[in-house]
Amino acid sequence: MSNINVGALQNNLQSINSNINAVGDLVSDVQAQVGRVSQDLASTNHELVALRHQFDEFVLQAERTANVQRSEVKLGVLKDDLEREFGHYGVVRRSSLGTLQAFDAGLVSNRSVQQVSEELMIQSPRYWLAPALVALAAWSRDDEELAKRAVDEAFSRDRQKTSLFFALVLRRQNRLDSATRWLRQYFTSLDPRALHREFAVVLEGVAQDAFGPAGRNLVLDQLSAWSGLLREESAIAEEQVIAWQQEISIQRGSVDDDLYPYLSAMSPQWGDVKRSLEHASALGFTHDKYRAILDAQPPASAKIEDQMDDLLEILITEFDTEELPRRREISFHEAVVDSAGDLVRAREAAEAEAEALQETLDAVSLVTQTAIRPQNLGISSNTQRLAIGANKADFVLGTGRYAADYRRVHRSEVDLTLGPNHSNYASTLGFSSWTVSTQLEQGQAERSLFDTWDAVLAAHIASVSFKRSTLVLPIVATVVALLIGLIGGPVLMLILTLVVGGGAYWFVRSRKNRADAAVAEAERAREAAKAVSRDQYRSAVAEWVDSGIVYREADARETDLLSLIDSWPTLTTETTASAA
Repeated sequence: MSNINVGALQNNLQSINSNINAVGDLVSDVQAQVGRVSQDLASTNHELVALRHQFDEFVLQAERTANVQRSEVKLGVLKDDLEREFGHYGVVRRSSLGTLQAFDAGLVSNRSVQQVSEELMIQSPRYWLAPALVALAAWSRDDEELAKRAVDEAFSRDRQKTSLFFALVLRRQNRLDSATRWLRQYFTSLDPRALHREFAVVLEGVAQDAFGPAGRNLVLDQLSAWSGLLREESAIAEEQVIAWQQEISIQRGSVDDDLYPYLSAMSPQWGDVKRSLEHASALGFTHDKYRAILDAQPPASAKIEDQMDDLLEILITEFDTEELPRRREISFHEAVVDSAGDLVRAREAAEAEAEALQETLDAVSLVTQTAIRPQNLGISSNTQRLAIGANKADFVLGTGRYAADYRRVHRSEVDLTLGPNHSNYASTLGFSSWTVSTQLEQGQAERSLFDTWDAVLAAHIASVSFKRSTLVLPIVATVVALLIGLIGGPVLMLILTLVVGGGAYWFVRSRKNRADAAVAEAERAREAAKAVSRDQYRSAVAEWVDSGIVYREADARETDLLSLIDSWPTLTTETTASAA
């Protein structure tokens, strides 16, 4: 009976020992699987970060593409609305120029001109140009009474455009004295604080010397008086400087994060660096734009009839107040298309252009807008050059303020951060975070990085090293076996000691080997982990240095821009050069 009990007990102990070994194996397998899962999670995390970045870029690009598409559709609708509501004005405009040119060629009869002008008068009951065209037709057949009534009607609809229109028509006929009288009449109706946009035609006429010496002097004297009066108001003077600041800002370029992959990923202040680079770039782009304007060859002088036709076309096609709301909307959507869907830049550009699309401007602001946005006023590059010359002081101040604004927030140093997922080693070994300033000397920074890695690895090694707590289970099992052996006799004790003791030794030895292997693996990874982090840090520093070089080169273009402005010809210098 005793032998049977001993045998059964021995079998039970062997079963217990096997179970202990199985549990140990399972624990080891779980630890290995946890390690593999940790590595897989680290790899997956990197992939997710990259995917998120790509997704964000895709979403941004999709949004901008959609913005462009919406604006293109809206542009079509707005232009159709403009044509539908004001298309009949175009017939009157073309007919007025056609009438003058027909008179030159003598190819139409007075009766035909009269019939066309009267039909257009009926079709355009509110448009100032329609009665002006009737006056031209009456004038051609010496119908003084009808001409006078038609002029009065045109006056009642738009006194300023009518006066300027007849000044240009009379100048076209080389009747300088009459043209100058109409020009004086035009000036008597003006408020220098609220000039309508058609005044740009007067500037165009001065640039082309279209009004003759008397008309030219009249305009220049009046402009000089207005400028002196208006610039006494600090708000108006300040607005011109701001306009030039906006003009320079709009010229700035864009910086792609991919140009600085490490710096953009590691620096929390990358947004500030990017803005500094973009804003500094505006100085060079502005210089290049205005250099091209200055170097552009002015068109060859045309005969006076062609010059006046050009001015008349500008007057009658660019400045009808009723069309301005539509034109402002068109300007915004064109800016969206031009900026490739970037609504922030589009709004900035549209807001700046909206100034030139106001119903009225003071005389000083009108000259500034002529210099900056001639396309919105329909004038030539020659007039733009003269307006820039008149704005040299404001241009210089705007340049200085613009540069001072971005220099004030420019960063001379940034932080670089390596996070817990900056490498697979970091994810696997428990790296938390390391931050350093670019002001710190590179050798010191790398020593700090290596010290951080040493601390991380020390903590990791401590966590995977063999621990005395691992001995608890085999010791307990051995004690239990000995107690049972004491009860069962010497033979049973010997058997239990060999079986349980051997199993406990194997278990402890197995765990110790695994722990030593994990420690050895961590030690082997030490230098590689440091090297990966060091290389990322060095790459970010190199990109920071490169960004500084790019910034300083762009910032230095202020000198080029100021030199260009300083050398810009004024109306006086151009007049002197022409006389010489």
